Amino acid sequence: MSQYTNIIVIADQIQGDLRPVTMELLGAASELAEKLGVKTHAIVMGSQISHIPEVLIHNGADEVYVVDQPELKEYSTLTYRRAAITVIESLPKPPHIILCGATTLGRDLAPRIAAYFETGLTADCTELDIGDYVHKGKADPNKTGTFNNCLYAIRPSFGESLKARILGPWKNPQMATARTGAMIPFKTDTTRTGKITPMTVKFEDSDFRLKVIETVREVSSDLDLLKAKVIVSGGFGLGGPEGFEVVRDLASAFSESAVGSSRKAVDSGWIPYSHQVGQTGKTVRPRLYIALGISGAIQHRVGMSNSAMILAVNKDESAPIFQFAHYGIVGDLFEIAPLLKEQFKQAVPA
Repeated sequence: MSQYTNIIVIADQIQGDLRPVTMELLGAASELAEKLGVKTHAIVMGSQISHIPEVLIHNGADEVYVVDQPELKEYSTLTYRRAAITVIESLPKPPHIILCGATTLGRDLAPRIAAYFETGLTADCTELDIGDYVHKGKADPNKTGTFNNCLYAIRPSFGESLKARILGPWKNPQMATARTGAMIPFKTDTTRTGKITPMTVKFEDSDFRLKVIETVREVSSDLDLLKAKVIVSGGFGLGGPEGFEVVRDLASAFSESAVGSSRKAVDSGWIPYSHQVGQTGKTVRPRLYIALGISGAIQHRVGMSNSAMILAVNKDESAPIFQFAHYGIVGDLFEIAPLLKEQFKQAVPA
């Protein structure tokens, strides 16, 4: 029997629909759990969510704790905090690791859970692993020693030019949030079985100090970057907002495509933030990623490097993106993009 307790994934759902990051976290948690010799558990909170636990089990959870109450119909910080903490404290032993998605819900809820348990939290991770750590205790002699099977929470740092491995082994649970698209989802298996444990939470009046008046969902005519099979992204090399017309034109050659951008293009006000790909934007895994005028800094790379195929067009032959792109074209993107469109239209069915 492992000395380590289980790993918990906080499921992220909106009106009964699971967010993709939940399946990705279950995939990552299953790999971590195998290394530790423990189980993967999930907590799902909401109202009228009886269909979700089975989906979580099919996607890697060994046991699912369900809080299905009308008070949780809409996300509210205080009610969800109460529900999550109630479930965690009811467990026979505290979890070794808790994982949340780096979504609107996760970025709000995870730090509140961490604060309650007085433990650390690493945000916006792109990789997770298990390993050992030897601490020499220069800052705090009381923390000197070897820590086995720590959570390695990995994310870009130092101006996003390096990867930092962050550890907090002195107290459990060790916590992290992970970006959507950064982890490989668990391979769905509808024959998997697991345990479903219903939970009831007693709320206090103080949990309702905040009241949700109305929820407004963002409506966009663009295909979601996370669902697109082909993404055409533009960077600072476009020269201005009008340059994105070339990007959109090339994207139109594909039936399930979306327009992305680099951080520089967004910061320059050329295109809305919702199109940004990278560490501070979205992490994507399309079948084809076409980068027009993007240099390929690590900030952008971590958001798209897992694409099945990367095609880069840049006039600078020394641009970093050519180091990891599958195919590269050195030249004027305004001349090359129209030629690519014609070739793709001939090769790809509408």
